[in-house]
Amino acid sequence: MSDTLYFTRLPLHGDTQYLPGDPRNRGDWHRTPGEGTGAVSEFDVEDDFSYIDYLSQIARAAEINRFDGVLMVNAPGGEEPWTVCSLLARETRRLKFVSAFQPYHFSPWAAVQMAATYQRASRNRLVWNIINGGSEVVQKQVGDNTPHDDRYERADEFLQVVKGYWNNESFHFSGKYYSADGGGRKGAHKKAALPLICTAGSSIPAREFGAKHADYYLMRAETPAEISALIADVKNRAKQYGREEIRFGLSIDVIARATEEEAFAEARRFFDDGIQIKAAKSVAAHAGLRSARRLSHEYDYLSEEEKRFEDFFIHPNVWSGFGYIGIPPGCAIVGSYQNVAKRIQEYQDLGISMFFLAGYPHLEETYRLGEHVLPLLKRRQQGAED
Repeated sequence: MSDTLYFTRLPLHGDTQYLPGDPRNRGDWHRTPGEGTGAVSEFDVEDDFSYIDYLSQIARAAEINRFDGVLMVNAPGGEEPWTVCSLLARETRRLKFVSAFQPYHFSPWAAVQMAATYQRASRNRLVWNIINGGSEVVQKQVGDNTPHDDRYERADEFLQVVKGYWNNESFHFSGKYYSADGGGRKGAHKKAALPLICTAGSSIPAREFGAKHADYYLMRAETPAEISALIADVKNRAKQYGREEIRFGLSIDVIARATEEEAFAEARRFFDDGIQIKAAKSVAAHAGLRSARRLSHEYDYLSEEEKRFEDFFIHPNVWSGFGYIGIPPGCAIVGSYQNVAKRIQEYQDLGISMFFLAGYPHLEETYRLGEHVLPLLKRRQQGAED
């Protein structure tokens, strides 16, 4: 595996060739049952082919195209990531699965036992993305009333206990949220490797948590200057914990085509559809429901002024229009294969060594990236190593 890792994403709540909820999208996650026209849009639970089979196609395409792994976002309105990655681990050979979860979801011991079993079955292909929720409303909907900053305190204890169990046969701990009185890994479970740990979030508690625990601290796309400043800040925090080895990841969507004109036309199609159904007003109306730090370009989403497609380029080829019309993570690199690769390289030069690159629909974009963009990146990396 190379020093820089390239992951893509599995769409756990339906694919997005059109805006979320559109009945033409693949999957049965659209808002209007009975009107679906895309692949597997109307499947029944008893059908031979289900949405998990489509996710399997994407995972296999990622492996065929030499991606290192796939990210699975954990949202209440989607499939559960640990279950999905368990189903797909036996259908792939080397692909890593990044499973996002909150400490609220499992006890530390359950997480250890599940991870050890998965690692033994998959040859250590599990990666953890420890998240803590970005919306107080959603947290309460799923039964978690813990305030934002306290969730990071809980997560810190969670990983202390996980690592204690993982590295000891008899571990003892007494904390605010968790306790342990002699538990630990024994027998065959001791053969498994602790999953790589990713964390995300740009609030101060999130930065501190990542600095203390993360193998990879993950970010959403901003301008290179803002990314560079965030990397420097988290590195300095990590040094306070005696950690010099922390690495950084970036999640950004991609619209890559043979020419700039083709790529921009596809981005404009999404934008025009979003404006037509007033998606931007819906995004602005729900902005107050989140507790995560708003990125600098996201303040533009709240403006009452009429916006144009061109207004959302925050850097050459880096377009924040997806966020404006409600498609996370919000930013995309839009351009020719060569220019997409150049922008990724620019972020790589800032210190990013793990990329999450995906597009719509996920299956086709996995092939576009694998056939046209990843080879450019890997040739440059090979030249640097030579």
